[in-house]
Order: sequence, then C-alpha cells, then structure tokens
Amino acid sequence: MTVMAAVALGGMFTGCSKDADLSGGQNSAEFNIVQNYENAFITRFGQPAANQTWGFGSAAALTRSENANANEWADPNKAYGGLLVPPPLTDEQIAVVTKYFQITPNLGYEDPHWTNYFIQQVYKGHTSPREGYSPEAYLAANGSTYLYASDYMDHLAAIDGTFVDHINNFNHGDCSTNGTVLDNGGNANDGPFHSDKIMYMKESTTKSFGYYNSNGSVRRTEYTGLVSYKTIMKALGSEADCLEDGWNRSFMGFDFEQMVGPEIYAKGVSRPDENGNWQWHADEYAMFEWKGQKYNMLVAEQNMYCGTPLDISDAQVQEDGFIDNLLAQGYLPVTGGANKKWVKVGGCADGYYSDWIVTLTKAEPVNQPDPDPDPDPDPDDVCIIAEDLSATDATDFDFNDVVFTVHYTSTTTATVTLYAAGGTLPLTVAGREVHSAFGYGTVDEKGLYKMINTNRPGADGVNGVAPVSFDVSGIQKSNRGNDIEILVDKGEKNANGVIVNHNWLPLTATGGQPAAKLCVGADFATEHKWCDERESIKTKYPVFSAWALHNPTKIWWR
Repeated sequence: MTVMAAVALGGMFTGCSKDADLSGGQNSAEFNIVQNYENAFITRFGQPAANQTWGFGSAAALTRSENANANEWADPNKAYGGLLVPPPLTDEQIAVVTKYFQITPNLGYEDPHWTNYFIQQVYKGHTSPREGYSPEAYLAANGSTYLYASDYMDHLAAIDGTFVDHINNFNHGDCSTNGTVLDNGGNANDGPFHSDKIMYMKESTTKSFGYYNSNGSVRRTEYTGLVSYKTIMKALGSEADCLEDGWNRSFMGFDFEQMVGPEIYAKGVSRPDENGNWQWHADEYAMFEWKGQKYNMLVAEQNMYCGTPLDISDAQVQEDGFIDNLLAQGYLPVTGGANKKWVKVGGCADGYYSDWIVTLTKAEPVNQPDPDPDPDPDPDDVCIIAEDLSATDATDFDFNDVVFTVHYTSTTTATVTLYAAGGTLPLTVAGREVHSAFGYGTVDEKGLYKMINTNRPGADGVNGVAPVSFDVSGIQKSNRGNDIEILVDKGEKNANGVIVNHNWLPLTATGGQPAAKLCVGADFATEHKWCDERESIKTKYPVFSAWALHNPTKIWWR
C-alpha cells in the first residue's frame, strides 16, 4: 500500500512525535506524519516482510513447517537471523534421561508452549531395557513372538486439533543422522558442521505429539509423556545435574500401544459373479457378518500384532449372546480360523514412556535468548505496545507510548490493563485517555502530559504507577486486540502548546508495512519487558530487525 493509499483509506501508520511539526492543514499533516514515520521506520529497521503481521496474525492456522536445511539453521545471514542450535546430548545425559523414563510410570504432560523448536533423538526402545521395569518389547497375539515396540512406531508428529505437522526423518523409534548441522557461529557455505539426529520445527506446536503404529495406521496421542529437565532433576537429585546445561530442554517419551487398522485387517473375498462363477477379490477386506452387521477380520499372521487371543468352541459359538459379548468387548475374528480364533488387539501400554524418547529445545535467535522460558499463564492474553511518533531519531522507536494487556473474558469482551504511557500527547485506548486513566490528566505549560512508567526522571515523567484496568466490548477474540482502537491527537498547537485543531489519528499495524503497534505475549507487560524512554527497541532487542524483515508470523524477537 502506498502512503497516499494509506491516507485515503484512513489506515495510517501514525504516531505522535514528542516534538513533531504539525503546521499546515489537516490533510497535509496526515500525509507528512505517515510519510515521515514510514521512511524513518524503514531507515531504522528495513522494509518489512510482505506477509509480516506484527504479532496480530500469530494465532492464524498453522502450516506444515519442518525445516530440513540444517546447514542454514545457525547462519546469521539466513532468514532466521541465526539460531542457537543445541548440541547433541552427552552419553551421561542420555543415560540419566533414559533411566528416568524407564523407572517413572504415568508421566504427565508439561506443555512448554513453543512454536519454533528443535527435536532430537534420545533413546530407541529396547536398546537397553531396565530390568524390573517396562520390557519395551511386547508379546504378540500368537503367544510366542515379541514385538519390539520402537520398530512399530512411525511418523512422529506435532498435533493441534486437526493440524498434524509431520516431524521429518523420525520413524521406527529413531531418527536418521543429519551430517550437515551447522555449528553456532558458522555459515551455510563454510561450516563447521556436526552430526546429530535432529530436526528444526518452525511455526509448529507443542500442544500434543503422537505416532503412527506401522501395523495400524492410526495416530495415537494419549500415550505421550512430556516433562521439563527440572522435573527430572527434582526426581533424581544430583544424579541429573548434567541436565543443567543452559539449554532448557524438555524431554518426551512414548508408550507403545498396538492399534487396530488396515494393515492388520485381512483382505481377500471370494464371491460369485453374475454368471455364477466364483471370483477372488484380493483388495477387498474380509468381513465377519453377524446379525446384519459387518466387522473386519484380522489377518491370520498373529505375530503382526499384540493382543489377547481367545480360542472358542462350537458350543460357545452356539451359546446365545456369546458372540455379541465378544464383539462388544472389542474382540475380532481371525481369518482362516473358521471363526474359532479371536483376538482383542491392544493391551501393550504399560504406563512407562520409554519405548521412544526425544528432547525438545526452544529455537532461540543468536544474541537473544529468552530470559523467561516459562509460558504465559493464558496463551490467549496479549500485550499491545505502540509508537506515537514521527521523528527520525532511532531512539524514538521505543514502542512504549502506550503499553497494555488484553485479557479476553469472552469471545467479544475483554479487560484492558494499562501499564505504561510514554507519549506526551493525548492518546486513547478504546475511548479512554490513558494519562487521565492513570490519574495524571493535567498537561504542563507546553500542553504535554507526563510520561508514565517509562523510567523518565524529573518533571517529565512519573514511575511506579499501578496498572489500571477497564472493560471493553464489541471486539473479537480472534483479532488479538487489533480491533481495540488506539487514537493519538496530532492536532495543531498554538503558541502555548495547546492543541487548537484536533486531529485524531489511529495507530495501526497493516501487514507488510511499517507498524505503529505490535502484539506480543502478555508477559511483556506483566514482567516489565518494554523499553525505557528513548531506548530503541532495536537496542533492547537486537533481532527485532531480522524478525521484521524475515519472519512474518511468529514472535521470536523478544
């Protein structure tokens, strides 16, 4: 969108400079404000990515997003801005983690709420099972063959509802070795590289994970245990000190359960054609018909699946309700057994999540590790920070002219909590003038408000003011606060600094264009992570430019 088009549509990327020259008519002032702000923004940060949403689009539908270009992950010249790539686990770390999963049943699920992360192989089941605990191998339905669980666990995936993000190269309880993992500080052309069983997941999810049973073609998510390294250290004490390596890893294990699915359903049906000639249909599933209902039959090779076998007699077949009871319990007949052999598939899961173990590590940009790896208490809560200036000085881009959180109480209502107001011109959020809301509604002799909670000393600023909350309605939760109107008065002033011709302009964030407001997690406000007055966001958060130019949807700069 051009500047002129932006003005015509009323969607300006505007701000109120602390000392902007607003002489001239309203239209020319609006045009100059927009043009000056856009030019200054691009000068300081570069041209934003075409599909940059400034955080307001971060709740959009996820897309399949594993990234296999391991020779680029740590390259500061690539789109990621350079990622801190975790090293392979040490033998000591692998041993400690494996022990924890092998001796600790019924693990919970501690979701770290990451979207960009690395996943690395830790342990393939039955490599070294621990005596007295899960065997990591399960007796097949034939009563003599054992299924090594990890050999039957395929297609590891990150899952959020109907969204399934396949984690490339993780199959058969293992991961293929990647020999082109770029070491930190290298570049894609020169290396150095190391080998690891690792994959980078970009804009994915950690809400849940699951695997396919290769003989069942059904993905299971209910047999997943996920814990932080701190949980393991708490359980094992000093034995697990080796996990305190600065990488804030989470560890995830899977418990094998055999699933019923197409691969263990019998195929092959013989039936007469229109001429009475019997024909064999190899691709049709064999079905057991009972009282007008059809049920799949299991393949005769009972070494392919685990479960509870049952041989029944002719007398039991004739017994009233006996077959009905078998079907109700989940038993299916085995083909070729004259309906005398039945199996209830499953029963392998033993509560120990050591059949396959991996580790997750948040993908952090170089030079900007997350100082607080804990997730927001409510992932739907957001913080909006805005810039109301049009000056060209880099230090003006502090994005603290208003800082507020949005906590949704329903899909159309929310509580807004103001934390800071670093601007000095009148500014409203959902119709509330922010300085007045804080209790500082009086302007000085120059017609300027005090800067609130932005570490501005002296007569210009006041600090330590408690947050102020009010409710808003008529908004949509899916907009992440983007429809809460923020206006700044850029009107003309008289010789005494008093605004005489009001000119209220919106602060907006249009995709692909310089933004006057940003959306981040609520902890940005609750933990006071906003910039001090005249502290450039580029100085406080060095990878902000790389994010603005390259990473259009997820918020990884802070």
